[in-house]
Amino acid sequence: MAGTAVSRMKLPRTVPQSAPTVVEHRDRVRPRREYQPPTPTHELAAALARKKWLILAFAVVGAFVAALAGLARPVMFEATSQLIIDPPARSSVAPGGSSAQDLIDSSIDDHITMLSSQGHLRRVAAALHDMEGANAAQGSPATGTPAPGPTPASIGSRAAQIVERLWPDSGQDAIDPDLKLLRNRMRIGQELRSRVISVAFADEDPVRAAKVANTFSQVYIDELAKRRQAEDRLELDRVVASLPTVQSDLVSATDRLEKYRLSHGAVDQGAADNAARERADLSQQISMSKADLEAMEARLQHIQDLRKQGAPIASLAEAMGTPDLADLAARQAKTPADTDLSARIDNEIQQGLASVETQVSTYRAQVKALEDRKNVLDVVVADTASRLSGLRALEPQVNLLTQRYNDLLSRQQDLTRRIAAPSAGVSILSPAWPPAKPQTLPPIFLVPPGMIAFALLGAAFVLVRTRFNRALRGEAETEAALRVPCIGLIPEPGKIVMRELRHLILDQPRSAYSRAVTSLLVSAAPNQARLRSPHTVLITSSLRHDGANELAWSLALAATRLGGPVLLIDLEPTHHQLTQEFVRQGGGAKAHRSFGDFIRNRCALEDAIVSVPGAGVDLMTVAPAEDLLELLARADSLECRDELQAEYSLVIINGPSGLAGPEARFLTSWADAILLAIRWNRTPRDIARGVLELLQRDGASSIPIGSVLTRVNLKRHAKYRFGDSGDLLLTRIP
Repeated sequence: MAGTAVSRMKLPRTVPQSAPTVVEHRDRVRPRREYQPPTPTHELAAALARKKWLILAFAVVGAFVAALAGLARPVMFEATSQLIIDPPARSSVAPGGSSAQDLIDSSIDDHITMLSSQGHLRRVAAALHDMEGANAAQGSPATGTPAPGPTPASIGSRAAQIVERLWPDSGQDAIDPDLKLLRNRMRIGQELRSRVISVAFADEDPVRAAKVANTFSQVYIDELAKRRQAEDRLELDRVVASLPTVQSDLVSATDRLEKYRLSHGAVDQGAADNAARERADLSQQISMSKADLEAMEARLQHIQDLRKQGAPIASLAEAMGTPDLADLAARQAKTPADTDLSARIDNEIQQGLASVETQVSTYRAQVKALEDRKNVLDVVVADTASRLSGLRALEPQVNLLTQRYNDLLSRQQDLTRRIAAPSAGVSILSPAWPPAKPQTLPPIFLVPPGMIAFALLGAAFVLVRTRFNRALRGEAETEAALRVPCIGLIPEPGKIVMRELRHLILDQPRSAYSRAVTSLLVSAAPNQARLRSPHTVLITSSLRHDGANELAWSLALAATRLGGPVLLIDLEPTHHQLTQEFVRQGGGAKAHRSFGDFIRNRCALEDAIVSVPGAGVDLMTVAPAEDLLELLARADSLECRDELQAEYSLVIINGPSGLAGPEARFLTSWADAILLAIRWNRTPRDIARGVLELLQRDGASSIPIGSVLTRVNLKRHAKYRFGDSGDLLLTRIP
């Protein structure tokens, strides 16, 4: 006994064991699929199709809520009063500046802003309270105010009272609820692009709605008229105060002008213009005379040069312009010896030369006389200009002061007239009348928008929930997330007991559950199915309720159909219901020894198992008080596995869930294949990937590892449109 115990339980080895051989591709469970993620459109359509009833439920709830809201809200009547703005004056439209429509738009914006101001709302509330007090004094019912503050009518419907209690207003609205009521129920806007402003008020009472709208408009017009009247009075006071000063300045300027005229004489603008014109003409004559003088001097100089040069008589006659001299020159040419003719020629030359010199002297005297006249005119013009400049310096001052004084007088008269008859620039175009038709729509009209809004809300909820759901569902998706093959999926068996599970797998081989388990067994243990060689399968899970126990028992029961003894080792400290039922059927909890006793060689193998006659499955469990880590660390896994496989054709180990410790490193060396149970649409992929990383450490990557989706709702799974084995399981076999 002791020697056998030493052979099974070893001390910690200092020399590392040899690494297991790498599994070839043909020995693996199967190759991974190529995962193609669905398009966003396909994913959106599939998500909405899966949750169509939830979206429909949201729509029904929206219709119900909209109907309740329509029934809870009060029936409102809206009365409208129209104001018209005076057109802008032509003088206010500057040429090349803003157009008349721009001025109208700016004025409309100003009026709408002032109508919506807090001050105007307070004045309207005060006016309505005054009207209420006057009506109460006369014994009539108070209908002038929109709604008194403390009464329920001022707050609105019962739903509004509940909202007011849940979220009470603070600040000014809580102090004066009438201001809040006016602000919420008053509507102010421009009619198209016209000069008309509409003022509308909604209330449960149509008469009160019309009265509030008219009061709102009238208070604005009266306040605007009072403001303009006050401004006109202030301006009139300024005009009256400035009139004496302007009048005194005008008198002083007029006195200075008259004194200047008396001291310098009256200067006529026409005489000054005539003197200037005469000077201009004289300057022109001087220029012409100088030109003639220069021409005559040049002619005289030419004649003198010809005489000095001894030019012919014909050239002198041509230069002097005397035809008689030319005739004498011609006769002399015929009779050159005639002395009388030569004397006559000399006489003609002397006379012609004297005539030219006389003309030159005449032009010189004329130019001198014109220049003397011009000097006299220059003195006259300078004196006239000096007197005119002084006069023109005083006349504009008088004219400006006269115009200023006249403008002030006109402004005084205009302001006096406007103060006597003040105008607001705004008038009531159409007063408000009590409306006959309510403004609020019937509750039935709120049902379609409510259904649409809540349906969209439900669709958004579905999409957000689908987006943040990181659970695993499809086989290809699971393989892409975990990077190990997904060898199948197991339908949801429901809450069943051992007898029903045995009946579902063995007696109903064409059921979806039996087909899925059998196909999974053949894929996980191909050697046992085809070659009849022993095989050990380790089944583990990420979380406790991922269905590893149901998977282990289902594979064990399905393996009985292949023939050969089957052993199920349940290493869960707290055993599942199926394990407890199997133990009770085999003779109770004290009818067998534990897995720890077998490892420590305290008992034989047949003493550590529980067997039910006719079941074909043997069970070995671990005691709750035993330390599984210590057992696995001291046991020789190869020797134990060989001993188990010598007795059983298939050994299924149901490992603890959530292998976050060293147990994973020991249990992987026991198995020929590892199956990770993943709860369909429940297990997060991050947790499953973390467990797989633990299983693949220390050479465990050489052992085939596959994942199994458990507790799959086949009908819901088909709605995801994955196109995997789940769709085949829904097909009934004839």
